[in-house]
Formats: sequence, structure tokens, C-alpha cells
Amino acid sequence: MKLFDGYEHAHGQYRVTTIGEDGKQSGRAITNSEPATDVNYKEHLSGGPYILGIIMLKQDNTCAFGCIDIDIRGIVKLEEPLEELEKKIRHMPLVLCRSKSGGAHLYLFAEPSMPASKLVNKLNQFAAQLGYGGAEIFPKQVSRANERDRGNWINLAYHGGDKSERYAIHEGKKLNLKQFLDLAESKKIGEEKLEEYQPKLTSLFEDGPPCLQHLSTMGFPEGTRNVSLFNIGVYYRKKNPDDWQEEVMKHNYEHFEPALSSAEANGVIKGVAKKEYAFTCKQAPICNYCERSKCLKRAFGVGGGIGENSLEIDSITKYETDNRASVRWYIEIQGERIEITTDQLLDQRKLQRLCVEKLNKCPSTMPQQRWEGRINELLTVVEVINDPDDASPKGQFEKVLDAFLTGKVQARHKDEIMNAKPWHDKDENKVYFRSEDLFIYLEARRYRFHSQHQIWSWLREAGGDRGQFRIKGKAVKVWSVPAPEFYEEDDLEIPTAVEEDF
Repeated sequence: MKLFDGYEHAHGQYRVTTIGEDGKQSGRAITNSEPATDVNYKEHLSGGPYILGIIMLKQDNTCAFGCIDIDIRGIVKLEEPLEELEKKIRHMPLVLCRSKSGGAHLYLFAEPSMPASKLVNKLNQFAAQLGYGGAEIFPKQVSRANERDRGNWINLAYHGGDKSERYAIHEGKKLNLKQFLDLAESKKIGEEKLEEYQPKLTSLFEDGPPCLQHLSTMGFPEGTRNVSLFNIGVYYRKKNPDDWQEEVMKHNYEHFEPALSSAEANGVIKGVAKKEYAFTCKQAPICNYCERSKCLKRAFGVGGGIGENSLEIDSITKYETDNRASVRWYIEIQGERIEITTDQLLDQRKLQRLCVEKLNKCPSTMPQQRWEGRINELLTVVEVINDPDDASPKGQFEKVLDAFLTGKVQARHKDEIMNAKPWHDKDENKVYFRSEDLFIYLEARRYRFHSQHQIWSWLREAGGDRGQFRIKGKAVKVWSVPAPEFYEEDDLEIPTAVEEDF
């Protein structure tokens, strides 16, 4: 529990329902709005029906642990045996565990907890060093947009204890639970010590894509020199548009081993010269050493140095109820977590306006084709989290409505509706109120609604109806809804004197 300490107000549960012929597991994921207890951990370790999921991001935006998730089927695929990958990380503060898909979870354990932003940046760096740049990083967010935003969670290792298929590997050996805990404790690291882990990279391309810097340091693998030289050409053309061809040819002969022939190199140069090409970020080996957030900020990277001022979205999370009656989105942009609508996600101008409101910044838009390509890229790996029905806007409204109808201060007779109090007609078993009083109550409870028409629609769905009373000679428009089942007069605290609520 201490090792995998996470969010104080929610946790996840995953139940495997089917296993495909390829071994891929599928099931149902549930996010519970309560902290994980020792019972949850014990059931997980005993191999209970639910795999425990922990939300890494704590209330104070710190993390006790993080993870690089390298899948066998994802966009960034595991390309080597787990034992070989484990050899590469022995000098790093990482612990390798087999994931449920047969891929790798590379855990980093912090002591004490550290800011999520620093942890995520370091994990992205480690992933690029290992040749798995672009792999999923947990936590997926470094802050929360609001109280409803719980964050993403990850399935823990050792479901089923020592019999688990999600075991740790160290020095070529499968570890039992105790051995794993001992190793994890020994690998814990503080913020200051973690910063000392800096890759020794060449100064080449330090103002360009980090992938080229990593590849130049380790040497360009055989069979990748044409693709690599093409991207080097794109870099030099951006940096030195007057004599970039000479720079490319010089790089080929001085840094490629063996160098491409003059004919091959000239062919690549002619290809780059045809038009304003972009870097081939999705093509190996470039994609394997990607540090996108860093690249956006570099003068001759993908963002042209304007990463801090662009609408570039880092990640998307989707929350939906079972019937998809309610869908909400959260995005990571410029280090901030923002809740948005579907319309805002699809419209740069609307998102730009939202950034002005939330970030006090006006990011630059990008060509529409590039924007749609980025959105589609993110949607292929979007994490979908099931919301309970009462977490939807409608469910939240129903909770607030019940509180309004059954609150401590109620009208003793019909005339007190004018004092912003709901009145219970016991003969009809209905509660009457003015809509304007309900809206004031909603605003006081910080319930955000898009339109009054939406509220009226939900009232009708709840059996509501509009009507009119004459109170003290005036026509008063009112709403009525069936009285809640728990609406009992004995439960109400009747004030001794009439008083204004608002």
C-alpha cells in the first residue's frame, strides 16, 4: 500500500471477462469514487475477481510512483524479450514487471513523493533512451481540471501474489512478491537524485529533434540511414536554408558508419528539396527515440520553438456513462488539465478561446489537416473511463434537485413559495417551486449547466410540469415534480420564523 500509494479519493477495478486466441485480455474497467483500502489490496494479492487499479496522481499533484507502459500491440511495440529490456534498465531507477498483455511496465518509485510533472518528464526521457519514445507514460496527467476529474489509473502487478503472471524480472530471474518488494524499496529515489540521471548526448541537434540527438549519440542503426539522413536534411534545411545540402553531405561522411554512397545521399537531398517536408515522426527509427514535448520547444524541432505557444494537445481522456448518455473530455495542454466539450475538441477556435479563459494564454492555431491528424492520433490511444450514472451532468443535477426539494428550510404553506422555498402539497404528493429559485440554488452549489432549456428538459423527464398559482393576488408561474420517496415531514426542520434564503 505504501509502495503503490495513490489518489486519496478514488481507485480502479478491472475484471477480465474474456481471453482471445492471441492471449489478449478484455474486460470491464470501473472507477470507484472512494480510496483503495487494505481489503482491496489483499483481494488483489489473493487473486480475487478484480485487479486493483491505482490513480497515481495524488490530491496535491505529486506521485509516489510512475510507469512506462510498453505494450506488445500498441503504437509503440515491445520489440525484444523482457529479459533483454531488463538488462538495459539496470543502471536506471526502474523496476520491470510483466504486464497483463505480456508487455512491460517499467516502474519508478519515489521517496518521498515528487511533483508529477518532474516524474513524467524523467519517464519520457528514459523511454526515449531505451528506444521506446512515445510509449504510454503514467500518470497521464500532472494536474486535475476540477473536482470531477479523477485521472487515469494503472493495473497493479502481482494479482494473485506469487502465482501471478504479472511478476517482476531482475537479473534474468522471475521474482516472488517479497523479492519484488525488496527490489522496489532498494530502487526508490528522491527528486534531487533523479535529476542526476541525465543522458550523455552529443551536442549535435541540441536545437533540433531529440530523436536525432539520441541516434547520433548511439550511432544510426544499419538499415535506417536513408530515413535518418532524410530527417537530418529536414533539420538542416530549417536551420540553414542557404547551404543545407552541403551540411547534409558532410554529416553523411563524418557521422554515418558506413556512409551512404554519394548517389544515395544525393537522392535523399533531392527528395528533401522537392518541398517543405516535415520530420517523419511516425517512422522508425525516429519514432523510437521521440520526446515530443521537448521537441516542440526546440527552435528547429517539430514545433519550431513555439511549443509553449501552440494548441498542441498532449493527451486526451474520455469519461462516459454505460449508455453514453453523458460524455466528457479532458485534455493535457501546456502542462494544464482542462475539461472540454466534444465541440471544443473539434474546433480550434473554441479551444483557443477556452485557453484564454483557463490559461491566460492565446495559443496559435495550426493547419487544419495537421490538427485533425493529431486528434485522430490521440483518439487511437484514448483512455475511456466509465462514469457511474450519477456522475453525469444529469445525475449530478438530480442530486442537487433532491437537496433543493428536501432541504431543511421548507415552505409551511403555499404562499411561502415567494420566499424561494419549495412547498410540498401532501394531497397531490408534489413539490412546487419557482424555476428562478432553483437556478439560484444551482449556482450557489456551483452546479454548471449549459442552458436553462436543458434543466427544464430534465425536470420533465423527472415527471415535472409547469403550472400557475395566484399568491396574494399575483399570478406566479411554478414547476411541480413528484415528491421524493424520502420526503417525510418528520425529517424536516421547520423554522420558527419565516426567513429569506436568498
